[in-house]
Amino acid sequence: MTKFTAKPVKGAAESQARMPRSIKGVLRDFADDESGVLVAFSIWFMLMILFVGALGVDVMRYETQRTRLQASLDQAVLAAADLDQKRDSATVVADYFDKFKVDAQIVSLDVDEGLAHREVVARAEKTVPTQLVHMLGVDEFNAPALSRAVERVENVEISLVLDISGSMSGNKISRLQTAATEFVDTIFEQNQSEGVTLSIIPYSTQVNVGEHMLDELDVSDGHENSHCVNIEEPDFNNTRFELAGSGRVYEQTQHFDVFTYSEGELSAPVCRDDPGAVITPISGDRAALKTAINQLSAGGNTSIDLGIKWGAMLLDPSTQAAVSGLIDDGVVNPIYANRPLNYQGDDAIKVLVVMTDGQNTSQYRLDDPYRSGDSNVWYNAAEDRYGVYWPNSKRFYRQSYSGNYRINTSNGYYIWQSSDSAIANRISNEFPGYERLTFPELFAQASNAWIAYYLYSPVDYNYWSNWYHAPRDIVHPGSSKDGHTQTVCNSVKQQDIVVYTIGFEAPKHSENLLESCASTRSHFFDVDGIEISDAFAAIAASISQLKLIQ
Repeated sequence: MTKFTAKPVKGAAESQARMPRSIKGVLRDFADDESGVLVAFSIWFMLMILFVGALGVDVMRYETQRTRLQASLDQAVLAAADLDQKRDSATVVADYFDKFKVDAQIVSLDVDEGLAHREVVARAEKTVPTQLVHMLGVDEFNAPALSRAVERVENVEISLVLDISGSMSGNKISRLQTAATEFVDTIFEQNQSEGVTLSIIPYSTQVNVGEHMLDELDVSDGHENSHCVNIEEPDFNNTRFELAGSGRVYEQTQHFDVFTYSEGELSAPVCRDDPGAVITPISGDRAALKTAINQLSAGGNTSIDLGIKWGAMLLDPSTQAAVSGLIDDGVVNPIYANRPLNYQGDDAIKVLVVMTDGQNTSQYRLDDPYRSGDSNVWYNAAEDRYGVYWPNSKRFYRQSYSGNYRINTSNGYYIWQSSDSAIANRISNEFPGYERLTFPELFAQASNAWIAYYLYSPVDYNYWSNWYHAPRDIVHPGSSKDGHTQTVCNSVKQQDIVVYTIGFEAPKHSENLLESCASTRSHFFDVDGIEISDAFAAIAASISQLKLIQ
């Protein structure tokens, strides 16, 4: 029996195979299909590379601009912090930015400064536009810069120039002592190191430099009664100290008194010899300085120019060799062997403080004929009596009594000898105990007025002219001394010495002179009464800002 098997129709099967599948299957197939994955990742990676490259370009530009800004700001701040810089810090920084063509904004600038320190802190900011990153919405970067520079001086040298003339008597001198003592306390309380030295220069008609300082000079017509030298007009053109051996010979001021009637001990010598009138040079001894201030007393004329000159010399490096001698004499502490420090390179600030209550008055000195040689006056120390040989009458007259009595012309002793030596021998032989006085000895023992009135008025009709006026000379009137003051002030400021001046109830004329002498108008103080303490306190506070403790 034959079997027949049914076979599917070919066309029908193919048609069934091509029928679309469900959506779910399509998505599953798509998920399982990995073809094209590498291409997509490559595109994404290339985009990231382009972004990083663009960012790198802009970051490099930003960093270049920031570095240039920082370098410029560093140099500007260093210049602004320089203690020798006279312009204000903001101007200096702005000028540096202009010079270096830095297009940036100075956000802040803070300056902290004292007499010997200056700290400048500056912040700046520069806008740097982006070149590629702006396509991602970042249009600019802000480049900041911060710089801080400090210059600090560890050493401070001060000359305190104080008026002790006659007009300072009474409350004035006591108020000065209080103010100056507080000044010393403030200065040394703020500094516990050896960085600060202070010299005290009292002045009136003259400046007594002291025995040991005088030994460091070559002087003519030397004596031991007092220790002043005559400063000549050219000396005010500089601040130098001309040491022994330099070729400069100073004329020592003779010990004489043109102000009083006094004998035995001059009441008001032109060169004062009391302890409070002597310079205290280059000291860090707080107690010794205060003792010197407490010894100040008033008397004499006013010589601001001489006070400033000596104050300047005690700040000038040329005085170093003299300080060596003062150390040998035990006057200056050996730790200050290098003082005064050099103007340049020794990291020091030098300060001159000048105080006066008056104005320059006449400067006196003995004329040359009366600076040496024998006088015609004899003195008996045992009897404390004087005698005068008067050549016009060829007689020797003596006082009847010691003290303030004029010579007695009623019993003059006639001397017929013609030569001076023969006359002197005759008097010495006939009047034992009487010794001839030299002119320096005579004027150191009795004032010009006393000599004129008590010794010469009975015999010399022109006694006042011949024995009060003639022996002394006004070498520098007040007007000339004003010129000297201005000249020496200019010399001081040329050495970058900081000058403070104080007018203590001073006349207007003197105020103008002091203001012009000061480093700036703000360095001048016009005070009355107890305000003098405020002035010294303000100056001390300025110096105390130095913060010298390192």
